[in-house]
Amino acid sequence: MRNLHLEKQGIRGLAIAESFSQTSKKSVLSGIVMSTDLVIDGFVFGHSTVGGDDATDTILSMYEKLDRPDVSFLLISGIVISLYNIVDVKRISEKTELPVIGVTYEESQGIEDAIKHHFQIPTRQNLQNIPN
Repeated sequence: MRNLHLEKQGIRGLAIAESFSQTSKKSVLSGIVMSTDLVIDGFVFGHSTVGGDDATDTILSMYEKLDRPDVSFLLISGIVISLYNIVDVKRISEKTELPVIGVTYEESQGIEDAIKHHFQIPTRQNLQNIPN
């Protein structure tokens, strides 16, 4: 893990959220860089496939596009986004060398059965990335 940037006025984090409609093929991901003193000083956009398995790669690409070595953590709104597009927070943390906070909003009994129901042959990657 990289060190926190305590020399800065406020510690900066990259927060990412997504939005899509049921009829869309792509979801819009938006990211903002905000410091702990509530100053927004960066933003980035990306797209992931609704029902796909590219959310993790999209988030990594968004982080790289920012080119912000002063970002100390990532905050991701949702671990399963865009209709079962599962975010691999461990992989993101390993690639960025940053702590990743995945926020969920409702308690869940799991999603493996739902993935099997919605996708005749769920990708092995999606099933392996299901958070415990």
